Amino acid sequence: MKILKFILIPLVGSVLVGRAWAQEADPAPVTLELTLAKVEQLALKGNPHIHAARARARAADKEVLPALFPADPSFMIDKTGESGDPLNFSSGMEMWMVEENLGFPGKGIVKADALGAEAKRLEAEAGATDREILLQARQAFWEFYFRSKVDGILQDAEKNWKHLSQVLQSKELSGQWLSLKTIKMQMESARAVNDLITNTQALRVSQLNLTHLFSLPHATSYALAGDEELPALALGEEEFVHRALHSNPQLESARREVEAKEAEGKLALLDHLPDFNLRLSGTRDPNGGFSDYGFRFGLSVPIFFPAKQTQRADAAGERTEAARYDLKGKQDEVIHMTEQAYVGAQSAWRLLQLYEQGGLLKQTERAWQATQLAYRNEEIQLPEFVDNYNTYLQTVTAYYQARTDYGKALAELEYQAGDLGGDDHEKP
Repeated sequence: MKILKFILIPLVGSVLVGRAWAQEADPAPVTLELTLAKVEQLALKGNPHIHAARARARAADKEVLPALFPADPSFMIDKTGESGDPLNFSSGMEMWMVEENLGFPGKGIVKADALGAEAKRLEAEAGATDREILLQARQAFWEFYFRSKVDGILQDAEKNWKHLSQVLQSKELSGQWLSLKTIKMQMESARAVNDLITNTQALRVSQLNLTHLFSLPHATSYALAGDEELPALALGEEEFVHRALHSNPQLESARREVEAKEAEGKLALLDHLPDFNLRLSGTRDPNGGFSDYGFRFGLSVPIFFPAKQTQRADAAGERTEAARYDLKGKQDEVIHMTEQAYVGAQSAWRLLQLYEQGGLLKQTERAWQATQLAYRNEEIQLPEFVDNYNTYLQTVTAYYQARTDYGKALAELEYQAGDLGGDDHEKP
């Protein structure tokens, strides 16, 4: 019995520790209410790609200041011990030397400029990463918005179809309906159930997409805080193109790439120039009373510059030219993508305006309420009621699809124009 007690105590303790660890490792699920602004805030705060890009930019910026300093000097101290007693340094020969490679005057400044240009390029890439993640977050939000709205519609539809199924069974049993009509209604009911299941799975995927973008615990769930206000498409195509050419994040990165390559080219040209060396030294012989102190100023000249330094400078020039061509190609691409995004946003906005101006959602809801009342008063038959019900579902779904399409198209257009994100967003 003593042995059993000895074994059980550690087992119980390990179970308790395991439970405590599991509670710490798996936090309680939370539900976040989402708006478009909240989605952007969570993406900027939690997305690991944004933090990685920012860290690279900060690391590059920290390389600039050390480039302004000369190379670390080298020290050498030599002290000789006595013959027969090598560990006795009291009367041996002493020699010391300090050597510093000063480089060419101004070369450190040019190197710092090159590193500074590279840091600015990485900063621009970090900004581009911000905007790319914001675009993904907006697209994911509108997918979640649409599927959440449809889920609410289909949940009500399932309840109504259950009621209709009971009515169908009673009419079939009483002989009021032919079998083909019953089969058609049963097919409609099965389709409604399948739509609900499919949309529920899609809604789950949308939630996982948001969790991935925010880098939040897997069990996090989301709910809509309300209907999102959508701004009008007030600007014309030329204005969006003009903004894109000045503010598109990919263009900004390409411009910084050109500046970085130009700075590297200037640094490569300095390889043709000599480096200056300064050496201070001293020698003292305590036994003979001999001492000697002095300095040497040297010059190292690149003698292989036609095959080495010149080729490096030419290669840097080619890289600069390639970066300029990349910038021109990116400008053409941005113009095309902005024009294409504008056409898509304009089309989606036009359709949404037609829905909004006609009060489609309110009219549909009133018409559906009137249909329900007419059916209860036996003014319409079940087939007509079912047809009206399907029309109601399709119309409401189309309305929310139109809002989603415009929201996604507007996000794409603002991304291309460089209006998505920007200085008004807090950097992580």
